Amino acid sequence: MGVVAPAGPVDSDFLDKGIKVIKRMGFKPALGKYVQSRNGFLAGTDKDRAADLMDMFINPEIKAVFCARGGYGVNRVLPRLKPDVIRKNPKILVGASDITLLLLYLNQRCSQVAFHGPMVAGNFGRHPMKKTRKQFQDILTGQSQGKLLVSPRAKVLQPGVAQGQVTGGCLTLLCRSLKTPCEIQTRNKILLIEDVNEPPYKIDGMLWQLKAAGKFRGIKGIILGEMVNCGLAKGKKDSLDTVYKEVFDGLSIPIVRNFPIGHGREMWTVPFGVDATLDAESKSLHFEHCGVE
Repeated sequence: MGVVAPAGPVDSDFLDKGIKVIKRMGFKPALGKYVQSRNGFLAGTDKDRAADLMDMFINPEIKAVFCARGGYGVNRVLPRLKPDVIRKNPKILVGASDITLLLLYLNQRCSQVAFHGPMVAGNFGRHPMKKTRKQFQDILTGQSQGKLLVSPRAKVLQPGVAQGQVTGGCLTLLCRSLKTPCEIQTRNKILLIEDVNEPPYKIDGMLWQLKAAGKFRGIKGIILGEMVNCGLAKGKKDSLDTVYKEVFDGLSIPIVRNFPIGHGREMWTVPFGVDATLDAESKSLHFEHCGVE
């Protein structure tokens, strides 16, 4: 399993801890040549980060690519990738946060299943993630139990059942995708939205930007992640429900919030490009298959 850093620089301690975790799962990590490079707020130059990605896709011994962390910088790498080569060498790729843009690129431009999920240093290197590890391992090895996700603590904002492929990711990056070659395509999709450390007014602004861009037209359902540290100050009423009520007004589709997807201490691995069913009543997301066949 290749390990790359397409965005921000990687903390070596967190990387070492994360590598030990994926080894215990039975995966055999192969570090990219530049995974521990640093160039200011980036994990090496754009050229080097793109080279690591392309090397992993070309290498026949690499079966999957795990991103080390998010941060910033994927948008600078995408123009250097070669979609024709990637299409001929499809691989599992897992990441989140800033990696959202790479997931959209692989799914929309390369017709490849891409996995929104935990990262080696950014997640496995920082938190125990015991439940996450089990589902991560199950879905990436094609085990049927990995494709049914249930969140009893989720909150139903609007009932119903939706069917379609899941797309989305970090809200900040979804907005950043607009008017670019990787602009998110949402029609007939179940839209996943999550973010971290953004106050309610910024969440409100970004959601209204997506709405103005027509990204809520024709969608089948909405999954809202945990939105870590996106509420108001401690002791004040969380206003995100008000934000959601106003921005999603008029949508007759199932909407659930607080699914463990995103920047939390547990994080589901979700394949983009696989038919799925979102059932708000049972607070579940069920995939037709694991996406690795």
